[in-house]
Amino acid sequence: MAARARQRLATALFAAALMMSGATIAAPARSPLALTWEWQDAHAMKPPAVSAVVNTCPTPKSYVLTRVPATMPKNVALSFDDGPSPRWTPQILDILKANRVHATFFMVGQYARSYPRLVRRVVAEGHTVGNHTLTHPHLNDLSATRQASQLDAATRAISAAVPGGYKPCFFRPPYGAYNSTTVRLARARGMSTVLWTHDTRDWTTPLHLSSSFQRTIVYRATHPVTLHPNVLTHDGSPVNYRQNTVNNVKRIITFYKSRGYRFTNPAGR
Repeated sequence: MAARARQRLATALFAAALMMSGATIAAPARSPLALTWEWQDAHAMKPPAVSAVVNTCPTPKSYVLTRVPATMPKNVALSFDDGPSPRWTPQILDILKANRVHATFFMVGQYARSYPRLVRRVVAEGHTVGNHTLTHPHLNDLSATRQASQLDAATRAISAAVPGGYKPCFFRPPYGAYNSTTVRLARARGMSTVLWTHDTRDWTTPLHLSSSFQRTIVYRATHPVTLHPNVLTHDGSPVNYRQNTVNNVKRIITFYKSRGYRFTNPAGR
């Protein structure tokens, strides 16, 4: 113990002598990999700087949106995931335009990057574009850094497609898979996290027209009947078959319109 005390005393005297002389003690060198990890951890929770955009977003919710907020007696949010697709998205846009209805398109960043004209058309026709990650992964399997990268890359792809820029106000996690980190990251980027109340499961479609499957899509989109439903359908991915969905968009619209519903975005606007 006496030896340890003498060693501590010598160390203290040495440090004091260095301070009086104006010398400094160099910190131990850190490896480039350690420095990279430190930088990523420090920046994972920080959203990138946002340039000027053509839209504004409401204050993001601290909770996950499922049903549409009751901003009116009866409202419904109609949403399309996994696009845009050059085959399916234009057909859906034509139907929405003919019926004077607006919807929300949760876009995958890699497809927004591939089909920027479709992103521009969706925005130009008054619809809402949401963030659906860059490559559609299971986010709850990813670190905070990798989740943030997925969100930021998708936002950049969407914004780059629109003259003046575009800021997604809503985020939908692929497969509905998320954790508290996901919600926190989305909110830090000005986005409310959105799920759904009515899942049409149209992604289980047969690879051909099916009248029975089409009836199932409509039923799932409309039942149970609630005052503020949030309906999940798909216009992508570009390689998947979505004609059964396309053929029933008008029927879903007619069901809700005939019962006095207003079509809004997921925040009820």
